[in-house]
Amino acid sequence: AALYAPKETAVQVSQILLDAGSDWSLKDSCSKTALDLIRSDGNPDLVELLQKHEDPPFMERWDVGDLIGRGGFGEVYKVLTDKGIQCVAKIIKLPVGQLTADQYAHDRTKIDKAVESERNLCRLQHRNIVRFFHIAQTEPATIVLFMELLEGKTLETFINGAPMPENKIRDFSEQRAALHAQPTPPVIHRDINCSNIMVLSEGTRIKLIDFGLSIELKLSVSHNLASTQTPRGTHNFMAPELLGAGEADTSPQYSRESDIWAFGCSVYQMATRQRPFHSASNLLTIAQLIKNNGCPKLPPGCSKELEDFYRSCTTQNRSKRQSALELMRHQFLTGGEITRMRLMTNRLHRAASIS
Repeated sequence: AALYAPKETAVQVSQILLDAGSDWSLKDSCSKTALDLIRSDGNPDLVELLQKHEDPPFMERWDVGDLIGRGGFGEVYKVLTDKGIQCVAKIIKLPVGQLTADQYAHDRTKIDKAVESERNLCRLQHRNIVRFFHIAQTEPATIVLFMELLEGKTLETFINGAPMPENKIRDFSEQRAALHAQPTPPVIHRDINCSNIMVLSEGTRIKLIDFGLSIELKLSVSHNLASTQTPRGTHNFMAPELLGAGEADTSPQYSRESDIWAFGCSVYQMATRQRPFHSASNLLTIAQLIKNNGCPKLPPGCSKELEDFYRSCTTQNRSKRQSALELMRHQFLTGGEITRMRLMTNRLHRAASIS
């Protein structure tokens, strides 16, 4: 579609396809990528756009720079690679030192499988997902995840202690729901909260960051560590099925439905400036509150459409929770910019298949 589009619109067409998750690394029957073909076509603006989406040449060494943040799962640094790429590195150190030799040997296999499965993150291409460059296992129990360096602030900081207007809640919710509504199999995040959503510097676009690789890795050793027997994630955003609230199976069951619940909790924080269950002191209290009362209600003054959208995300029974595709068709979101872009993308895909 980009090759055959008029030169004056080729960049816009390509950007729409990139935003929809098109894979520009695929090769044709002559082993040429889209970038190879476009270079020969002589459109420098389009070449520049696609070069930004090339996989970076990774990478044997890196210099660790400033510490950006520290949490229960590791530390995050700015780094400069030996290829001159400035990015972010999240260093995850697993507590295997507390394990016996037999336990460690058993969990080493689980750790390796978790890392291998999460290499799929490096193939994700979406305008609302942070770009993952590389996952390195520098030591058996040390994982380094390299991501693009973003300019902006977390949604939690962006809220800044004041409820957001509904039009901004709609814009951000629409972008977030569009991620789950992709036609390809969606990726389960496992730790959606307002600290893991970045608002870019222009203030109109969000990116989902910090996928729950840390959680998956921690769970790979959790059965041997008494200190990790509680569900992993941000407690205020955890779905009832993760807390054992109302379901027979009390083991953590991360799913698309649990991500939708957490998404609904982020809607609550945007509308109220506070995390749900902010006054609860522990997981047991949160589980009991959900079991007895469900998710907290939005404050007076919110529109009926927003209230219904929020309830659709936070239905206690996960089998009755609305899917992302259903949420994209919800009255609160319909008519928004992302919906129009999706319709335009679908038309482009249909036109490309016909040609």
